Amino acid sequence: MPMKPFLFILPLFFTIFQNTTLPNLNDEGPEPWPVNKKLLLQLINQVRQKGCKCGDTYYPAAAPIAWNSKLEQAALVHSNDMYANNYFSHASKDGSKAGNRIDKMGYSWKTYGENIAFGYRTEKEVVKGWLLSPGHCKNIMSKTFKEMGVARVGDYWTQVFATK
Repeated sequence: MPMKPFLFILPLFFTIFQNTTLPNLNDEGPEPWPVNKKLLLQLINQVRQKGCKCGDTYYPAAAPIAWNSKLEQAALVHSNDMYANNYFSHASKDGSKAGNRIDKMGYSWKTYGENIAFGYRTEKEVVKGWLLSPGHCKNIMSKTFKEMGVARVGDYWTQVFATK
């Protein structure tokens, strides 16, 4: 019996963060699964362009979001860590959060958010799942966010949003 995909959200809009160490990616770790960046941006920006109802709240149209490779790397670190250590949470086992991971990639953020998902097979499926979750949808529709990156390792997806 196939496992049903699930989502977990914790909207994160922090302006203060702690310095913590991040897990090291090494040559023995799993290979990231390629994601179709163009398709992910297209799917997200189509929703942002139209506006969207997230749960009971309607969010009006928002400006297009751009891809950022540093945010993609922060997402990859987290997807890899969840995969390697068999957990599903915004906080790493060492307590670090998305802001710590973003900072370690050299991105000077003012605000950020993170969506995670497990068990989705395609970009379309994971975006649909995020849009059906009010908290994930709110992150996608936030006018505060200007850039994003997404990474997948195994069945673990991480989407990181931020603004400089």
